[in-house]
Amino acid sequence: MFTRLNLLCRFRLLPFLVLSFVMMRPTLSEELVATNSSGNWSLHGGDHGEQRFSPLSQINDKNIGDLGLAWYADVLSIDGLLATPIVVDSVIYLSSTFANVFAFDAKTGEEIWHFDPEVRLDTSIIGSWASRVNRGVALFEGKVFVGTGDCRLIAIDAKKGTKVWETLTCDPLQNYGVTGAPRVADNKIFIGNGSSDMGVRGYVTAYDTNTGKQLWRFWTVPGDPELGFENDTVAMAAKTWTGTDWWKNGGGAAWDSLTYDPEFNQLYIGTDSALPWDTNVRSPEGGDNLFLNSIVAVDADSGEYKWHYQTVPADAWDYNANNQMTLADLEIDGKQHKVLMQAPKNGFFYVIDRKDGKLISANNYVRVNWAKGIDIKTGRPIENPAARYYLNDDGRARVFPSIWGAHNWHPMSYSPLTGLVYIPAQDMPTTYRLEKDAMLGGVFIDLYGYKENDPDRPQNLSKLVAWDPVTQSERWSVEDSLPFNGGVLSTAGQLVFEGTATGHFKAFKADTGENLWSVKVGSAMRTGPVSYSIDDEQYILAAVGWGGASRFQAPQYGASQGARGPSRLFAFKLDAKANMPEFVTPADIQPLPPAQTASKETIERGAVLFEVMVCSLCHGQDARSVGGGSVPDLRYMRPETHKQWKEIVLGGSRKEMGMLSFSELMSEEDAEAIHAFVIEQANELYQSNNTK
Repeated sequence: MFTRLNLLCRFRLLPFLVLSFVMMRPTLSEELVATNSSGNWSLHGGDHGEQRFSPLSQINDKNIGDLGLAWYADVLSIDGLLATPIVVDSVIYLSSTFANVFAFDAKTGEEIWHFDPEVRLDTSIIGSWASRVNRGVALFEGKVFVGTGDCRLIAIDAKKGTKVWETLTCDPLQNYGVTGAPRVADNKIFIGNGSSDMGVRGYVTAYDTNTGKQLWRFWTVPGDPELGFENDTVAMAAKTWTGTDWWKNGGGAAWDSLTYDPEFNQLYIGTDSALPWDTNVRSPEGGDNLFLNSIVAVDADSGEYKWHYQTVPADAWDYNANNQMTLADLEIDGKQHKVLMQAPKNGFFYVIDRKDGKLISANNYVRVNWAKGIDIKTGRPIENPAARYYLNDDGRARVFPSIWGAHNWHPMSYSPLTGLVYIPAQDMPTTYRLEKDAMLGGVFIDLYGYKENDPDRPQNLSKLVAWDPVTQSERWSVEDSLPFNGGVLSTAGQLVFEGTATGHFKAFKADTGENLWSVKVGSAMRTGPVSYSIDDEQYILAAVGWGGASRFQAPQYGASQGARGPSRLFAFKLDAKANMPEFVTPADIQPLPPAQTASKETIERGAVLFEVMVCSLCHGQDARSVGGGSVPDLRYMRPETHKQWKEIVLGGSRKEMGMLSFSELMSEEDAEAIHAFVIEQANELYQSNNTK
């Protein structure tokens, strides 16, 4: 069941003197927002091209050994940190769980203000989950912009930390929610939403930064033909869907990646997949299903469609293309190209012409078995037929990469100095199998990839890959034990920084991958570090805190046992000697679980229902959500909570905490079976913890 530490999230720390000092600072101009110049990190990706490269070189591969802690700050976030910090004019702007937004002094780490949008958790299942995930803010001309899990886009006064305006950008009652960072350019704020997994249509909206007025909206998939299509582009996309009720599937959510291209005045939209994953059900007479799993270019002023490239037509594996899109100028075969680069979930690295969307090259950057390659002439994957599990006799297939992707939302970085893209990659499979009653499209997925004590499990499940986009080949890589390592920063100091799931923050030599520096930060890192300068001193800033989907759904992969500490900001600079804080991971105390009274058959049925009813979305596969935070481990329920099981699960007695009623999805018998399974899991854990 969900809980929420309201006092923690509502807490305010607003030093008057610091606030007064900040109010005298100038606002951010369009000139500064276009680059990370003047020592700022003014945009989510560092610059409009989302290269995540810092031109600062004071900290470099020769003196990295002198890097020390300048300061650290605790951040009030019980579900970790996923947001890329924005740093402008010596102020850090950061969002956290429940879309709380903070301003910190970038030189001292003092908190300046804290804005709480008081997000509602009782709107929908996805809205409740999305509220615990927030990947960042945008800053423009004195306003900070943040999206919320209950579908609001809010403008905050950057000096005062007070609301300027807000608008409802999606319908929270229809399983929409916002988790991604807005992007800003030319007095427009761009924002997408999710979730494709619950039958909603994806779209991206542009708003006026001053008023919040909607300027345009681009729908990524078509809606009900009986209601008419919004424009010719949507009508064209509808021809790639088949069947009768296909439009009810929705899909194509732009839940994370948006990239603005000032040279072509285009906004690039990365889109999600759709359910059911079994395309025989989703689109029974075939079709590519546009614009799922696509990169779509639209005019930034009007939202008019320009071109698209679809990475996985007729997707069956949730291989969405909603991953970072990085812009660069590359010389390929003696010709200069303005390119868009993406390393999406499907395991192939794409180099695409930004002018017309034509594929220039593609190659796999990790192990892949769902396709043999990409046909350069057609741009389509050369599929392995056996990967389509629903066509196999047993209705299953083990596929590389996993449903988590070869690369997920965790930021990659491009260095124009080395010409390399640095990708936080993962190497795991997923077993897909048809499961008639599964809520997520009639398909069961193994979130962990490898079973416990699986002899096929490699020692390392991830690697930092230095990829040459011109030759489409790996230059170097560094393996790590767990997947879900953090995002990457490259710098003019010939360094590459990355945080890991084992709670370490590391620096590598950009051209060779040599590990030059490492420090333990007490918790896993997810987002990418940034760099800024104050008074001619360069800082490296790391947002530390285990968060995101892995915390809830696959905690064993999300963070090692010693990397589940608090959420913090760490700022490093040369010759700094501040003391690192103590790293304490709170130990859960398990109450004595109720005695098991259900039959073996009921427990087994409850185990199946736990997955097909998507309880694992928040509580972890096999009810092993060891991450804590606002979504507790069900195996640690107190006796009184067990007694209230029906009122909570079916009656919705804790809906304000985010646990909505499932009475329309399951019977009392179903609820009791799931309870029996949870009790069984709790007893197994208790016995394990108390056996000497």
